[in-house]
Amino acid sequence: MAGQAQAARIVSTSLCGDAYVWALAPARDIAALSWQADSPLSAAPPPLRARNRGRNDAERLLALAPSLVVLGPGDAPRAARLAHRAGAQVFALHWSEDFKGVADNLRALGAAMGRTDAARKAIARQQDRLAHMQARAQALPRRPRVLYLAPGGMSAGTATFVDAAIRAAGGRNHAAALGLSGWGRVPLEKLALDPPDLIITSFFNEGYASLADLRSRHPLLQRTLRRVPVAVIPARDWICAGPLLVDAARAIQTAMTGLPAS
Repeated sequence: MAGQAQAARIVSTSLCGDAYVWALAPARDIAALSWQADSPLSAAPPPLRARNRGRNDAERLLALAPSLVVLGPGDAPRAARLAHRAGAQVFALHWSEDFKGVADNLRALGAAMGRTDAARKAIARQQDRLAHMQARAQALPRRPRVLYLAPGGMSAGTATFVDAAIRAAGGRNHAAALGLSGWGRVPLEKLALDPPDLIITSFFNEGYASLADLRSRHPLLQRTLRRVPVAVIPARDWICAGPLLVDAARAIQTAMTGLPAS
């Protein structure tokens, strides 16, 4: 293809970066995914899970001799500077809270990799899937109220990628309706008085905590969890707002279709 040469030794330093890298690059060009690539939080294909040597560490990056280092959102660039001095290109993903941000990251990373066509196709697939979900959402008898709960009782209100996924699925973010903006906790008193139609959870089955731990923490939360259906969304689908966020939205929509009509 014309334009920038395709990167041939790509190293990712984070789980978020991993998902973007293997969405755009063939396995032969991936020198290393992040050190968590073989963990339950990773959605990396089996052949790539053993390439878990990427870390935002100067010595490690120099040893891997990458042509392109992909930093995760928020990764400090200091370690990668030495790799850059040794001839590597360094690309930092931007933190995103919506599907537009995912497309922007795909487009920018595709350009950095010399794989603009792969990025264009990945963005088109995301848009097609979002449009398909929108059509399915219109067939739902109602828009269920959906609440996200993570270990520690954390939730996600407006301006979060969880909110974007719930809305893409055709649901209403109940944490937002209860007044939560960004990431934080939902007041349990409000939750007990006004429970959602569906609770979605993540990170309970990946070695961090169990749903039983959450149920045991507060009587008001116990009462809500006894009354409301709970669906588990794979944590690997939304480690960040990445290419798999659309899979999380699809899983939410699937869970909503099993709810009572009223």
